[in-house]
Amino acid sequence: MTTAFTYEALPQERVHFGKSVRETLGAEVDRLGAKRVFVATSKTLYRESGAISLIASTLGAKCVAVFDQIAEHSKLDGVMAATKAAREVQADLLVGVGGGSIIDGLKIVQFALSEGIETLDELIARARSRASKPASIRQIAIPTTLSGAEVTQFGGGTDSARGVKLGFGAAHLVPQAIIYDPALGSLTPEWLWLSSAIRGVDHCCEGFLAKNVTPIYEGGLLRGLSLFATSVRRTKVAPDDLFARLDSQTAAYLACSNFARSGSGASHGIGYILGGRYGVHHGHSSCVMLPHVLRWNAQATAERQKELSAAIGRPQMNAADAVAELIADLGLPGRLRDVGIKQEQLAAIADEAAKNPVVQSNPRPITSAADVLQILHAAW
Repeated sequence: MTTAFTYEALPQERVHFGKSVRETLGAEVDRLGAKRVFVATSKTLYRESGAISLIASTLGAKCVAVFDQIAEHSKLDGVMAATKAAREVQADLLVGVGGGSIIDGLKIVQFALSEGIETLDELIARARSRASKPASIRQIAIPTTLSGAEVTQFGGGTDSARGVKLGFGAAHLVPQAIIYDPALGSLTPEWLWLSSAIRGVDHCCEGFLAKNVTPIYEGGLLRGLSLFATSVRRTKVAPDDLFARLDSQTAAYLACSNFARSGSGASHGIGYILGGRYGVHHGHSSCVMLPHVLRWNAQATAERQKELSAAIGRPQMNAADAVAELIADLGLPGRLRDVGIKQEQLAAIADEAAKNPVVQSNPRPITSAADVLQILHAAW
């Protein structure tokens, strides 16, 4: 260890790996003393699977509402509707079942309830500010994708009117408990499970190359990357392999809990714009941006990238090619054109991205829209 640093632990009390929701959720709710549980989930899980019915029956009379109106990218109008619904039923605990949009959305619900926010305009005005008081309500997260939102204290939501993603953060917004149930993961559509895994790969790669990385974070990021590289390939050929899914969930935990502390770079920053303004799914934005950002960054991080290649199991390849190979093996999109981005949109994306603070934190300095445009043309 060559530098001094401080590790700031978050108030996340329990993380259950490989345990079923049926055997774990009721006990967690009892442990937390909750009596009125508000469940938020996606429309797909609610209407096309028995998972939410199972959760509601597990909670019994303590389940006071099931809400399915938080849309992808945690659109803030749906988040405010969830806030109103949770307030009306006097919820004392939130349970998020789904991907990052649901879990992040509930973090913002926590923020709004704790701060007494009642309108969308009030919520937007408080974006990027910290909570002024401790959270009055907490969340149990039951993730069904590999985005890693369940381990961070930050929630991102999209202002649909402007197409801008806004952030909300405070230590107590991190879910109080997590339940990683690999059987629930098997209900997730293949494209979503695998692309969210590449989002996790993005966390590992950009976190490892970030300016604030420490030896503590490095270990988790490299191990997470190694687990992703093997487990998702197994899932692709054997979707019913729950051990592979659990390995991926473990990787997601390692990836995001360390990435959130070390920082990121241009792949994430450009991805926020692709998602908020152009509707590109976060997993797909990582698929189409990460290899090209790694190539662009190689000028400044070539030696570090060799460790990424080794973790992926391809020490003979450069990291960008190793990631691109994994994306291709999973049958995921590899170019911006594959996710609906038009060539004539690249200049506007570059202009916006060059001003984004996450892009500006990139390990190889990005000083102009021309730098971003060079990456975007390579990715298109």
